[in-house]
Amino acid sequence: MGWPPEIRPRTRGPRGPRPSVGLVGFYGPGNYGDELFLEVFREHLAPAIDLDVVFDSSTRPYFHRPVRDAVREHDAIVIGGGDLLVPWGLGDRYWLTDYLRRPVHIVGVGVPTWRPARPNVVAQLGRFVRHGNVRSITARDEESAAWIREHLDPRVEVETAADLVFALELPPVERPTDPPILGINVRWRDGNDDYSAVRSLAVRGRKLGYRLRTIVLSTGDVRIQDERAFAALAIDGPDVERVASDDLATLTHAIGECTMLASHKFHGTVVATAYGVPAISMSTTDKNGNLLRRLGRPGLVCAFDDPTLPDRLVARPTPPDPAIRAQMTTAATEALTRLRARLLAG
Repeated sequence: MGWPPEIRPRTRGPRGPRPSVGLVGFYGPGNYGDELFLEVFREHLAPAIDLDVVFDSSTRPYFHRPVRDAVREHDAIVIGGGDLLVPWGLGDRYWLTDYLRRPVHIVGVGVPTWRPARPNVVAQLGRFVRHGNVRSITARDEESAAWIREHLDPRVEVETAADLVFALELPPVERPTDPPILGINVRWRDGNDDYSAVRSLAVRGRKLGYRLRTIVLSTGDVRIQDERAFAALAIDGPDVERVASDDLATLTHAIGECTMLASHKFHGTVVATAYGVPAISMSTTDKNGNLLRRLGRPGLVCAFDDPTLPDRLVARPTPPDPAIRAQMTTAATEALTRLRARLLAG
């Protein structure tokens, strides 16, 4: 998959008068939420700042030259988006000490806690975030912020904002109601996932008068993988619409038209919520539970293989609270405004 034209690995040459910021995250393979983070950064930062993905490649090896040479081309580094602070694994691209040669801002990150932490990993993460060049940290939710404060003890204040995608300007939609649309997305995982409960959800949806729309929430390489999950799901037929595209706006628009969404991907739930579409989260990870609790809808978190999954679907679902949605949009937008001001200040 190629890089988005507005945010691509930096071509060699002199710096211009605008700050140059290197972006670090899971960018390039085509995971829906991570690609939306690039859209958010473009929308809120690119009018005043030159943005470049630090990596030379979106696949291993991510750098085809010394990392410090890539870092040297930027005035600051932004590490952001998704569950990047993983207490049991550092990964091989997010927490490289060479990034600390420049001011570093960590934004929009979450902390998964569904596996035991490894003390050596936590210690290394702590050394990174306590470095004097880490200038700001903004967590995706208060639960992640609390973990960072307790276990990593950073020098800077840990701020909290809603997921940054809540600050993204979404494509306008006209939501059909006759018949209403039940959107369903699943994701590929290693192993033999049992989608019987999801198929039962689709059967219940038909009985309640929904038309079915399956949405492959990924592009590029990840889309190729996720298509295998939809083949295993096997919800097909002349009354089932499949939406698959390498265009993020097409996927986002498809969510916005739904009356209700059942999402195996966190950012399917985020985007549905931003549109005012109630969503069943078919993943029980921390970030899904935290978001649905904040929305006052913890009962809509139900694993994709839970036999009670179909019971979450109703004929007239209640939309998420518009006041809470507005709060999350404001919080995410303010976090990006603060980040922009810090990057411009140098």
